[in-house]
This record gives sequence, structure tokens and C-alpha cells, in this order.
Amino acid sequence: MRIKLAVALAALPFATTANAANVYAACGHEDATGNSLMTQLFTLKGDALRDYYGEWTYEKNKAWEEQFAKEPDSVRPISGYYDYNFVGQFSKYAEAHGDSHAGCWVTTSKEHALAWFATRSARRDIVTNLIRDWMPKDAGVVGVSDWSGRPVGAAVEADAEPEADEPSSRKTDEAASDSAPARHKMTNAEADAKFAADRAEYEKKLAEQKRKVAEYEQAQADVAKRKTEQAAAAQNALDAFRKEKEAHDAQVAQYEREVAAQNYRAEFDRRHALGEPSTDTDANQCVTTAETRLNDTFQGNTSASIINGCGQPVDVRICLMTDKSWNCGVRWGVASQGSASFSSFNATGQVFVDAKITGSGKSLASPN
Repeated sequence: MRIKLAVALAALPFATTANAANVYAACGHEDATGNSLMTQLFTLKGDALRDYYGEWTYEKNKAWEEQFAKEPDSVRPISGYYDYNFVGQFSKYAEAHGDSHAGCWVTTSKEHALAWFATRSARRDIVTNLIRDWMPKDAGVVGVSDWSGRPVGAAVEADAEPEADEPSSRKTDEAASDSAPARHKMTNAEADAKFAADRAEYEKKLAEQKRKVAEYEQAQADVAKRKTEQAAAAQNALDAFRKEKEAHDAQVAQYEREVAAQNYRAEFDRRHALGEPSTDTDANQCVTTAETRLNDTFQGNTSASIINGCGQPVDVRICLMTDKSWNCGVRWGVASQGSASFSSFNATGQVFVDAKITGSGKSLASPN
């Protein structure tokens, strides 16, 4: 009675199935000739097979069956157990008989259990001779039946009766002579200590698993963040390149318009025999000093502009020093009182300007 109480107390933190429905279990092994032998069908208390992870209870088995038991003969193989429970006792029984490949299964449905046996008997996977001499002790057995479903004998565990103050010496002697050597039964203190150790080990493994999950999730978050940052940087670079290209295209278009206008004026003068203008004037004397303006057309763009104060068109070269070298542009045929400008990205502020009267033989100077 004390041992059963200790086991029940040890189960309290994990099991909430004190009044759970029963489960059905059977075990088997191979004999020396390779035949598969089976026990009879045992009816067990709902939490009789619970291991220290809390598995194999009625509720856990029921949940497994709802997800995986798709066939009418589906049963669940048992992989975890205490050495003193139903599965542990059968494993020792098989070892004592020199047999191998011992295993047990469980189901919450007696119909599934009987269908399992009928299907394998029809396929001759198991022999019809059953293991009838094995009966676990203190394993939560509440009933035994053959594979037709009929109850077998009175081999059901009964709760221990209260111990008498002075047990009969004759009964004690008979019990000692009739029973085989029994496994050591744990005291209440031993059962409590084992439960505490098992629970501590379980909580340690659980904490380690949670730590690994947290590390994995953090790594996934870091990767996602880096991908987002890289995508943003690539988009910013693309936007900057597009703006710079648009500014360059605008400058080319302006230059082409000015060249076309200059050519038009030259052709007009030629047709009307207007003659060549005087080229004696130094255009630098009547062209204003360059005026610079930051972020003129785009962010990061600097422009330099002049006004032609001469009485005739001029050609002007405007250069801006950048962080790498001079960046220059030429404006042809800037009309009298007209303006001309040139812009560049990454300008440092230094400007060079040289002008000449349009049509003169003078070459425009360069800062290089």
C-alpha cells in the first residue's frame, strides 16, 4: 500500500488523469526460433503507462490517435517507460527467457486492439500460442481478456487490504516459499527522491530546448533584418544613380539645343552676308564672375553660372573641381545679356571660367 501511494504522489505534478478512462495494451517478443509471441490483452488505468515526460496517458494517446490513427487496427508503439511499470516488467520477462525484440503498444480503443490482432493473425505475422503465464504486478492492471474480447480469469490487481497488526507466520512462510524473489520496492522517501531527480532532469532538458529555440529565432530575425537593410541600401543607390543620370541627360539636351541654336545663327548670318563680328574684344572682360549655387537642380548638385555682358555672343568654358578632378562643360554662342551655367555632383567649390567671342580663332583655356 505504501509503494502505491508513493507512486501516486510522484505522478501528481505531471498527470491530471486520476479518473481518466482506461487504455488497452499488449506486448510481444520473438522466441529462439524467430516466432512472434503475444501476451493477452490488458486493460490498464489511464495513467498506468505514464513516463517522466508525462507521455502515454489516456489523454496523450487519445490525441495521438486523433491525428495519426487512420486505420481501424491502428495502435501506438510505446517508446518510453519506467522499468517498474507494465512495459518495464515485460522487458525483464523477455530478457529472463532469453528472447529478443520485446515491445509493447497501447490504444484507447478495445476495437482497435482486437482488429490489430485479427489482422496480423490472418497474415500469420504472430503465432496463435499466447503468453498466458505473465502477469505484471502493481502496474495498474484492471482487466485481462483473450483476443476474442472475453475476460480471462480473475487476474485483476486488487487494492491491497489494510495490513493486520500481527500477520500469520504461517501465511508469511507460505508466501516466502511460493513466490519468486521480488524486485526491491521503493520506500516513500526513495520514490520522492526518484521523482524529484526525474523532474529536475526533465526541466533541465526543457530549458535547454527553449534556449536553442530562442537562439534560432534570434538568428532568423537577424537574417531578416540584414536582408531588409541590404534591400534599402540597394534601392537608395539605384535612386541616386537615376537622379544623376537624369541630370546628365538634361545637361546633354541643353548643350545640344545651344549647339543647334548657334548653328542656326551662323547659317542665318552666312545666307544674309552679315559678315563676321569683331573678335578683338577679350570676352573675359565682359563676362561676369561665376556664381555658384548648392543643391541647384538635385540634392548634392552644385551649379556655376555667368552672364554675358559683351555686346556679341561668346563661347564659355565653365569647370567645377570635384573630389576627384575638374569637371568641365562648354556653352557655345551665349547671347549678349544671356546666361550660361554648368553643374556637377561632389563639387568642392573651386570654379574655373574662360570665355571668347564666338567665331574668334582663340582657343578656350582649360584648368588642367
